[in-house]
Amino acid sequence: MSFFSALTVPGLQQHLSFSREDSAILKGYGILFMIFHHVFGLYALPASVDTAWIAPCLTKAAPIFKICVPIFIFITGYAMGWKTNSSSTLGSLVKTGFSHYLKFWKIYFLCLLLATLVSWAFPLPILPSVADMGWKNGLLAVTGLKPCYPDWWYMALFAAASIALYPTCAWITHHIAPVPSMAALLGVSLLLQSMTHIPCLPEIASSFPSFLPCFILGYMCAFLASRFSALSTSQRLGAILLLALEILSIHLFSFSKAKTLTVIFLFTLWCLPWITRKLRLTPLLTLLGTYSALMWLNHRFIFGYHFSWDLYGTRSISIVFIVTLASSLLLAIAMQKLFNRMIRPNPPAQSKTL
Repeated sequence: MSFFSALTVPGLQQHLSFSREDSAILKGYGILFMIFHHVFGLYALPASVDTAWIAPCLTKAAPIFKICVPIFIFITGYAMGWKTNSSSTLGSLVKTGFSHYLKFWKIYFLCLLLATLVSWAFPLPILPSVADMGWKNGLLAVTGLKPCYPDWWYMALFAAASIALYPTCAWITHHIAPVPSMAALLGVSLLLQSMTHIPCLPEIASSFPSFLPCFILGYMCAFLASRFSALSTSQRLGAILLLALEILSIHLFSFSKAKTLTVIFLFTLWCLPWITRKLRLTPLLTLLGTYSALMWLNHRFIFGYHFSWDLYGTRSISIVFIVTLASSLLLAIAMQKLFNRMIRPNPPAQSKTL
């Protein structure tokens, strides 16, 4: 089979597609990587916590696991790339992006309320509190644009991706032919990456130019997967080339400080779901993926605030990691049950016909 005829094989389209199970598995790995990154990266820990016993190889490896952020934002871009709008006006697309952000913000806001109550009931000098902020910073914390807890900065990135970048990408793909629109998306990605060295960017937005191109990559995969069968062979070749250039740009610019991140990123996206199924680890990873958002929001309260002295005091790598992971998962399950009671979906309207 020639290379050009291979472009017509549905298998290539399948490689660009991620099922709900794939996404859950990837989010499961994402939260595993995040907890490892934070627990052994020793970020924002109390000064008196004893971490001298931790092997230097772990602390050196921890920054690599920040790959969790590109994984999560790629999944967001992929999911939003499949969204359809009855109207292609910019206002309608912004409304769709804001609606997507609002669903996540509700969970964030409930977590913020819970964290505020915890900081009031069990005060610690290292525990930030919305109550101690001025009205401006408090408002920014409530909206998620400038969260008060260090790990929650992703909310601002998620807001930028959902409310600003998604409408831009969707407007392009609604108004331009498929292959030229892929080229335009690549152009937007390169523009974002060129903003990395702008000194006037707010601190919370300093990482946006590095991570948002991964959102565009996810969007491009979804866009191409949904239209691949309708393209001609030459169009498929052009679209795949543009997708490869997007990956290359991420490798050269977003991951410029650690080029091995590209290999880890691509291996995670396209190989780990398959390996997970072969090893029959799918139930575990999908469970972690299902509760990954709440685990992201709660895990520092376990290892970084209230129990940091106890966990790191065990001087055991496995205990610190496993207890943090298991406790975070159990707490996430309990929080989800609590939030389900607080935010009950509207009951379906009863039919007036007999």
